[in-house]
Amino acid sequence: MKIGVVLSGGAARGLAHVGVLKALEEKGIKPDIVSGVSAGSIVGVFYCSGYSPKEMENIALKTNFTSMIKPSLSKKAFFSLDSLEDFLKKHIHQRKLEDLKIPLYITTTNLNRAQTEYFNKGDLIKIVKASCSLPIMFNPVKIDEHYHVDGGVMNNLPVDPLLDKVDFVIGSEVNPFLEEERDFNNVVSIGIRSFYLAIRSNIEARKKYCNVFIQPPDLVKIPLFATWKVKETIEIGYNYTKNLIKDLNL
Repeated sequence: MKIGVVLSGGAARGLAHVGVLKALEEKGIKPDIVSGVSAGSIVGVFYCSGYSPKEMENIALKTNFTSMIKPSLSKKAFFSLDSLEDFLKKHIHQRKLEDLKIPLYITTTNLNRAQTEYFNKGDLIKIVKASCSLPIMFNPVKIDEHYHVDGGVMNNLPVDPLLDKVDFVIGSEVNPFLEEERDFNNVVSIGIRSFYLAIRSNIEARKKYCNVFIQPPDLVKIPLFATWKVKETIEIGYNYTKNLIKDLNL
């Protein structure tokens, strides 16, 4: 049986994927192919390049993610992802997606063509940066002649490239929706809430294709950019998944 794992976007909450993968491995479940978007593409690259979930956790605990978000000198966005590029070059030895040990698809949104694109070949770092480039927050990334932004804009649960390649799909989604009354008193809070609404609809349309759908409800306690809650975020993903799959036999 071929198993595929899908890793959603979710900024700092994406670290929960590390816990999810740890719980899956303890159950003896290792994916034959992975699909990731935004934060999920970063976790996916580390995992598919050969890092164990424990090694990934150790790197995350030693990394100051907040310091990686630097002001952009461009008029296209508030912040730059150049530090992400440095981080990937430091830890990932492969430079092309096709050289990874486990096949990986990374999702981006092509701004020029207004469509989702799935990459399994090409410049690894450039494609990961594009997949993570949340519009307005981060600069678009030019791949060939087109500009690309965060793949979660149109598909935050990219099961699509796996459907004809695997027998069993496990989806890890890190954005449980909190329905509450809030004061939206600045452009950032309004933008983030609107983005959640957009990705919620495209997740609902795709989770039906997952044989196992993992969405830890306790992640509502982790703010989108809470980079200081690394350990807690990973543990939420691990504990929820371990309990969810305890009776799963593959």
